[in-house]
Amino acid sequence: MLKMNKLTKALVLSSALLLAASPTYAASGRPVSNTITASFKVNPVAPSFTLKWVDNTDTELDTLPLQTVNSGESKDVKVRATVSKNYSDIYMEFTITRTDGTAITQEDVELNEYVEGELVSPRTGYLDGGSLIINSKSYRTINSPGRDFLYNLKFKTTGDYQISVVAVNAPS
Repeated sequence: MLKMNKLTKALVLSSALLLAASPTYAASGRPVSNTITASFKVNPVAPSFTLKWVDNTDTELDTLPLQTVNSGESKDVKVRATVSKNYSDIYMEFTITRTDGTAITQEDVELNEYVEGELVSPRTGYLDGGSLIINSKSYRTINSPGRDFLYNLKFKTTGDYQISVVAVNAPS
């Protein structure tokens, strides 16, 4: 037989022992019951993007109660977006209508945004079918689970107004 050093002999012998013993270890665990199975069909979750008004107590609302301000005064409003996935290139579209029978003008309401806690220049809007449409700045990303947006509305003309907001994906 070839000459081997003691370490090599020990390795060869331990390998032989492990190989010889492995069927014994494999056979030692035998099922003692029946096998049961379950199948699952996992459907994708439709992405969601939900807006809510947020009042002074941080309560989320679908509709704000009547807000009263004097002509020329401003009112801060908070909008909360709750999203199920990350969104990019989103802006908020404000649709402002008068509910007192008077035609709205571009000068009736001014929308300002808070950016990093500071009011920025007013957003300009356009008239469309009896409504004033004002778009917020475009937000590069809105990450899940969402974020709050703070706006300042300045009502320059006395009257009754209704404001709705929708998130819009900016065209590429």
